[in-house]
Amino acid sequence: MSKKAIVLQTTLELITKQGIEATSLSQIIKESGVANGTVYHHFKNKDEIITELYLMLTQDFGTVVMRNIPEDDLKKQFTVMWLNLFYYFVNNPLAFIFSEQIARSPDIPQKLKDEARKYYNEIQEYFKKGIKKKIFKSYNTLVMEELFFGNVVSLVKIHENETVKLQEKHINQAIEISWRGFLKDETIIM
Repeated sequence: MSKKAIVLQTTLELITKQGIEATSLSQIIKESGVANGTVYHHFKNKDEIITELYLMLTQDFGTVVMRNIPEDDLKKQFTVMWLNLFYYFVNNPLAFIFSEQIARSPDIPQKLKDEARKYYNEIQEYFKKGIKKKIFKSYNTLVMEELFFGNVVSLVKIHENETVKLQEKHINQAIEISWRGFLKDETIIM
């Protein structure tokens, strides 16, 4: 792992444990074991580290969601997208915690959030396609994306809290509930 990657990983670990405000640059340097000069070679300050980490994880989310999507079946695409994100978060708990802490954080400037939206273009296009084909309700695609992510996040939280021993049938039920929420009222696609 490169020194830059070590700094980013250490920052991710610290922020998920104690939050952004409680994580100082000196702590990141100390915990990472990377020399001051090396850290400052890659990053000007803590904000720059957080910015890079935020953009890197946002890009990961966008890439992971759209991985191995089947060609033309909107329902199958939805299912694969849903499962991709669910298992990404389950298998990467630090990324999940970070995304939950940062998503609504005032510490992330709106300009940066807007810049990160580019990583969700394919997801937005998916929802636009469903609207155009008159399968999905004609909602704002940003709202649709947020609801999609929110549904996945809710099930990940259940999994993490072990409230319910999740079985495949529970995951499939959650996908079906989520899917039906986007369908036009007269549309029934099983």
